[in-house]
Amino acid sequence: MEHEQLERVTVKQAAEELNMDHETVKYLMRKERLPIGYAVLREGCKRTTYYIYRDALDAYKKNMKMLGGKR
Repeated sequence: MEHEQLERVTVKQAAEELNMDHETVKYLMRKERLPIGYAVLREGCKRTTYYIYRDALDAYKKNMKMLGGKR
């Protein structure tokens, strides 16, 4: 069985597609208010890693479009 690899998107690219500042995207992901992936702060590290998935980003954009663009 083959494993499907999920396409990832950079914070910068997601921010551009969502018409947001990249810092806003990172903040909302850390607060778990932007369901496009995960913000992971690893034990012993000070930096957060952002995992943003194309399918989740596209689904979020589609939902926002259906809701009239409200966040």
